[in-house]
Amino acid sequence: MVDALRYLTERDVVSVLNIHRAIDALQAMLVAQGNEQARNVPKSLATWGNGSSMHALGSVQTGEGGYAGFKTWVHTKQGGGSLFSLFDAESGTLRAIIEARALGMLRTAAISGVATRTLAPEDASCAALIGSGPQAVTQLAALAAVRNLRQVRVYSPTPEKRRAFVASVAGKYAFDIQESPSLEHALAGAQIVTLITRAAEPFVDAALLADCRHLNAVGAILPAKAEFSQDVFARADSVVVDDLENARRGSRELRERYGSDGAPWQGVSVLSDLLAAGESRPEQARLTIFKGMGMGLSDLAMARVVYEHAREHDLGVALPPQTRENLLLSQP
Repeated sequence: MVDALRYLTERDVVSVLNIHRAIDALQAMLVAQGNEQARNVPKSLATWGNGSSMHALGSVQTGEGGYAGFKTWVHTKQGGGSLFSLFDAESGTLRAIIEARALGMLRTAAISGVATRTLAPEDASCAALIGSGPQAVTQLAALAAVRNLRQVRVYSPTPEKRRAFVASVAGKYAFDIQESPSLEHALAGAQIVTLITRAAEPFVDAALLADCRHLNAVGAILPAKAEFSQDVFARADSVVVDDLENARRGSRELRERYGSDGAPWQGVSVLSDLLAAGESRPEQARLTIFKGMGMGLSDLAMARVVYEHAREHDLGVALPPQTRENLLLSQP
């Protein structure tokens, strides 16, 4: 029997994935990448107008039961949309088309979760979350999933938005979640800092991160944008990325530090290599930096879990199997 092609909605995705499952699935995929059993296709990106952009990310996991896939999305000031296309890596058959907004939010948070679990001090209990947009919800969940926190301070420039965010998550966690009136207040004493903003220019410098032991910089993924200043690198004992090629193309912070001319980036590690080697936070490290750009394997890890659960539990809309005969019969 040939498996049906499934169309899976945002509702299907969130019914299957929680942040714990997402983090574990992504960590397993990253170990596979580090062992050369999975790889990314570099991001394609085009921009136009006043901040509009279109993106495509691909990836493949080889071996028995492997999958290949592409996420494509468009962002404009009026809105946007995203889809993930999941293929059987052996037969090339299209297995699922998955609405990918929730998928993308979970994978962005999950990579921060994996990086924090790997690189942040195990006893870190105070964190700062800078940004209060939709992705801040899952970033907060990722922090809570991997560290025993005592307090998280939240800051974003618009008081009404940060207050609404704090009110929306109040009572959902055992730790204290506090609205900060200023960036300085949020960062004072914070051992883990997550930046998830749309900042066009750097707004966090080394002095503000004096107490920080681990930094997740996951908001600025376009080459014209940056969240932290160059002096932060001087404090860092380890700089880690999710994907080196995507960072070379799109990270303004790293391009300014390590060059944009194609020369090797000495001192920059890839998270999957660390995981495959069983490495973690360097001893006596003052600061570790994780720069997440987004990569195809992160989406593929989420899509695989969602699709396999949907197939087992008959979720989504089952479409006729994609076969050569069906395609030929559909032609005029």
